[in-house]
Amino acid sequence: MLLNRDKSLAVGLSSSSAFMDLQGQTRSVVCQQPNTDAFFVSDFLQKMGLTSSRVYNFSAPVCSWQGVFCDAKQENVIGLVASGLGLSGSIPETTIGKLRKLQSLDLSSNRISGLPSDFWSLGSLKTLNLSFNQLSETLPSNIGNFGSLQTLDLSYNNLSGNVPEAISSLMSLQVLRLNQNGFESKFPLGILNCHSLVSVDLSKNRLNGTLPDGFGAAFPKLKFLNIAGNEIEGKDSDFSGMLSVSYLNISGNLFQGSVVGAFEGPVQVIDLSRNRFEGHISQVNFSSSFNWSDLVYLDLSENRLSGVFFLNLNQAQNLKHLNLAYNRFSKQQFLHIDTLPHLEYLNLSKTNLIGHIPSEISQLVSLRTLDLSRNHLSSRIPLLSAKNLQVLDVSYNNLSGDIPLSLLEKLPWTERFNFSYNNLTLCASEFSPETLQSAFFGYVNSCPIAANPNLFRKKGPKHRGLKLALALTLSMVCLLLGLLFLAFGCRRKTRMWAVKQHSYKEEQNISGPFSFQTDSTTWVADVKLATSVQVVIFEKPLLNFTFADLLSATSNFDRGTLLAEGRFGPVYRGFLPGGIHVAVKVLVHGSTMTDQEAARELEHLGRIKHPNLVPLTGYCLAETGSPSTATPKSDVYGFGVVLFELLTGKKAIGDYYPEEKEATLVSWVRGLVRKNQSSRAIDPKIRDTGSESQMEEALKIGYLCTADLPLKRPSTQQVVGLLKDIEPVPI
Repeated sequence: MLLNRDKSLAVGLSSSSAFMDLQGQTRSVVCQQPNTDAFFVSDFLQKMGLTSSRVYNFSAPVCSWQGVFCDAKQENVIGLVASGLGLSGSIPETTIGKLRKLQSLDLSSNRISGLPSDFWSLGSLKTLNLSFNQLSETLPSNIGNFGSLQTLDLSYNNLSGNVPEAISSLMSLQVLRLNQNGFESKFPLGILNCHSLVSVDLSKNRLNGTLPDGFGAAFPKLKFLNIAGNEIEGKDSDFSGMLSVSYLNISGNLFQGSVVGAFEGPVQVIDLSRNRFEGHISQVNFSSSFNWSDLVYLDLSENRLSGVFFLNLNQAQNLKHLNLAYNRFSKQQFLHIDTLPHLEYLNLSKTNLIGHIPSEISQLVSLRTLDLSRNHLSSRIPLLSAKNLQVLDVSYNNLSGDIPLSLLEKLPWTERFNFSYNNLTLCASEFSPETLQSAFFGYVNSCPIAANPNLFRKKGPKHRGLKLALALTLSMVCLLLGLLFLAFGCRRKTRMWAVKQHSYKEEQNISGPFSFQTDSTTWVADVKLATSVQVVIFEKPLLNFTFADLLSATSNFDRGTLLAEGRFGPVYRGFLPGGIHVAVKVLVHGSTMTDQEAARELEHLGRIKHPNLVPLTGYCLAETGSPSTATPKSDVYGFGVVLFELLTGKKAIGDYYPEEKEATLVSWVRGLVRKNQSSRAIDPKIRDTGSESQMEEALKIGYLCTADLPLKRPSTQQVVGLLKDIEPVPI
């Protein structure tokens, strides 16, 4: 029905737009004088498909149009921003190529497929952004005509061939983004002449060969360098001389040799993963001028490093991300991590660790991801006090003993965990037998067990079933407000009418869940025919339980099952039939809330899932709060969120994002798209099921749909066209 509604809506917009387009075209012909900047801009926009008068009033002065910037005399257009407007096709001749004074041009996030010959005569350009379009073929040597260019962004297109040597003429170039294209052949030598470069991103192309001699010394101002995902060869010394670089990513290439004394300056991010670096890791001292206190992100995984861990980490006080996995280290004890108080991500998988996991790991209170799999660790699992822990993998070790109870209590709220192939003990008193059978493998007499080795397998039909089993063990919030109104509403109403003049204190002492006493036996005893009261399970609505089941699951809400006591009522832990672990919150009658407290409670309610509830949180912006402002663009925004959910496997709200602590799905994906890292957002479960480039194209469509300003979002009809333009996979 939603699809049919969108289709009919698209037809309606199409017919109305045709009428307004005719009006817009008539005004432009009548009002704009030929051979003026206003004529060239309006002619360009209309020929590229933007003819609606709702967007541009072509009869008004050109300098008043949205995205148009003029000089001080209001005579010449010096800037044009037409990003995300659904412009399609090749740019016609004698349109924007005639804007001789143009200094800044942003046509990003459209469907532009070609450039006119007079485009290269825009010699005054300082900023050119054509990213997220459909430009193909090769980049012509005419790019050298832009001698004043400071920013060049051609990322996320389909350009191929060589990066022209004419780029060496761009002596003023500061920002160069050619990532996510199909450039091939050797690394472009012409870049060496661009000494003013501050940011370079050539990642995810097919560049090969070696870096030119003097590469590092050629860019004394360079702060950002990303050449990841190519086939470039070289060594660490190629980067010496970069005194200002703060972000360095050369992952997924063919660099080799030792990592000794090459990196210097205020580097915050270093990613050397998936290369061929070798040698003793104790030699990774970078340079004498390297300031470890600046380092925030270090990834040396999937290389050929050997030896034992280096000692300089005790100087990296601000390190948040450390990945040393899959190298060739010697057998060694666990590294000293108590000097890394801000660590959020730690991956030491397959690093030949022996001995025990040190208790100091409990001091890493910010830790969100811990991967110690495929080592030789023994003894017990220590306490983990990190309240934000989302990923835990200790599989393929020799760990034994009990899993700490404090850790077990966190597992239902973690994103994923894996205890496979250990000698751990887990007794049925901590998990129900049904939960053990669904989440663990080899359960015998409640002890000992080993986690299901297929729990985190990315492929295969079993993965979905196991993921569902894990989901069943997660804590499900069971709202009792409606239930308790049904159970006691009539009884309470009768009592209140019978006793009209009673004090507030007496009202608070009425037995029942709305005036909750610490001793639950009083109000539980008042419940009549508990088996007839239906309970609505929001997370799993097909499950059918009664209030009697809750009484049984919590031992009549016994204090032994009490998890916490908040201002608005206590929370109990229980096991429903089927091994389902639940947390039951009882709301207290008569409590008052501040605005902030009410906002938090409503936020929780907004996350409830049920077939009869329409989820709006995360799918709608504030613009939909007033009926007078609701438009089809609001539906487009919601569709963009759904696209993000389908492609990322994440929820609109509630998931954890390492890059942003307070992020939502929309802000996280849009941030990755802006950083040209959209491939990181794709759900690993579907990455191998089709074309990754097509999935990234769909993410771009979602990016357009979720623009903050409704004006920047495409129409429903345009969204359908964008989806159709994604080339289908041949069968």
